[in-house]
Amino acid sequence: MPDTSLPPCHGLLWARRLDRPEILDEAAVTAILSRGVPPMELWLHFDLRDLRAHRFLQALPGLPPQARAALDERAEMAHLDTEGRALWGTLPDFHYEALETPDPLQMGILHVALAPGLLVTARRHPLRAPQLAGEEHVSAETAAQQWDIMLRAILDGIARAAAALSQRLDGIEDRLLQDRPVGRTELARARRDVLLLHRRVEPAAGIYEEIAEAAPAWLAPAGHDAERAAARFASALRTIASLRERGRIAQDDLAARTAEGTNQRLMVLSVLTAILLPPTLVTGFFGMNTTDLPGTSDPGGSWWAIAAMLGAALLAVLVLTGLGFIRLRRGGARR
Repeated sequence: MPDTSLPPCHGLLWARRLDRPEILDEAAVTAILSRGVPPMELWLHFDLRDLRAHRFLQALPGLPPQARAALDERAEMAHLDTEGRALWGTLPDFHYEALETPDPLQMGILHVALAPGLLVTARRHPLRAPQLAGEEHVSAETAAQQWDIMLRAILDGIARAAAALSQRLDGIEDRLLQDRPVGRTELARARRDVLLLHRRVEPAAGIYEEIAEAAPAWLAPAGHDAERAAARFASALRTIASLRERGRIAQDDLAARTAEGTNQRLMVLSVLTAILLPPTLVTGFFGMNTTDLPGTSDPGGSWWAIAAMLGAALLAVLVLTGLGFIRLRRGGARR
């Protein structure tokens, strides 16, 4: 018996019948789902910014209550759950504006619920994976295959972002190896972007590894290999972890170079202080306002005082040179 309580299908961005290339409108989707579980393969994609979409999502047939709730939650971290024949949760994805060069700063959350014959996705910001997967909808004949295509698009975005970050670190490392200047702000931004990407991908990789062990049996025959997807997530996570390690090594190298430069400047100041200290003692001696100071009554006393200061400075230079604090360059060029 038709379910006349099903609310209007608001917030629908697109609805596609996957077993044959057909675009459905809101009225057709409402009519199909009002009869219960759809008898064909469907992919529904919703815009959660339309508040009217929430009522329809909460009334979707063929999904457990937890799956319907996952389509409407405001979770910021990735999570996936499965029960019976359904799979639902959230995964990270890049904003559609970052289509060519995904940016870890521009990432959102894709809500998904998957059941036999029905794939429902939702988002609050235009995302990259649904757009790319939608362009390949002809190649998917089942909801599981469509989800597999969308998951490959998510992993492609992660790989592109990791490749862009690797190029940035390559440039920084090249300059460090060539003793060329490297801005600390530039390296800090690269490390921040790697950290953001790692924080998004690590939970997704972990939960998909768990899902692969308890995936519904119908997924693999329908076109989605959860174990292969888990392996792809694990590979992406290893790549990002290597980027984090490279960023840490570059940071340590830059910090060591900065510390070395600071130490050299402190050494110069210390040597100058040591050279100027003996002449200062001489000037302090002759500056005392006491009687019987040498040279106060004899002609040429000032010249003797100057000679004493220069001699004291020269003696300090010779002592510092003998101790190895000052290295005098020998004449002639080395070949």
